[in-house]
Amino acid sequence: MKELFLVRHAKSDWGNMELKDIDRPLKDRGIRDALLMGEFILKEYNIPDKVITSPACRAFHTAVLLLRAMKSAGRRIHVEDGIYLASFNELESVVKNTEDEVGCLMLVGHNPGITDLANFFIEEFIHNIPTSGFVFFRFETSAWQKIAASNMISHQIQYPKKILNT
Repeated sequence: MKELFLVRHAKSDWGNMELKDIDRPLKDRGIRDALLMGEFILKEYNIPDKVITSPACRAFHTAVLLLRAMKSAGRRIHVEDGIYLASFNELESVVKNTEDEVGCLMLVGHNPGITDLANFFIEEFIHNIPTSGFVFFRFETSAWQKIAASNMISHQIQYPKKILNT
């Protein structure tokens, strides 16, 4: 079985318009939401064996906060330049090229690619994964190369407002 988290980075701060897009930091709300989501993952899911993130400041910081809240702050985060503003095909390639020893993978990136990849695996249409939100998948396969809609056995969509309202 393979488990996959597709995570959209937390809410970013647009306060300094002179920053390059890749350097944009998180807002305070984004920090709170990322920590909330990490705590939720710790209680409800398996901790990822591997975390791959975009090099963008907001995505990397989201990954760090998620791991901190999951009490896995020492776990290595893999930065993949190709995730920054990647299409769903490029993100799918990153996932499918993951080592099969990894049972649970977390990919932290950007819309529209993250939402588009989630929609590739599920029948109902997700218009937009909110910031700090994720879609969690379970696939009945032992190889990342073989993950597909046809062997996806479950998925769950989670985001801060949904968790806070339950």
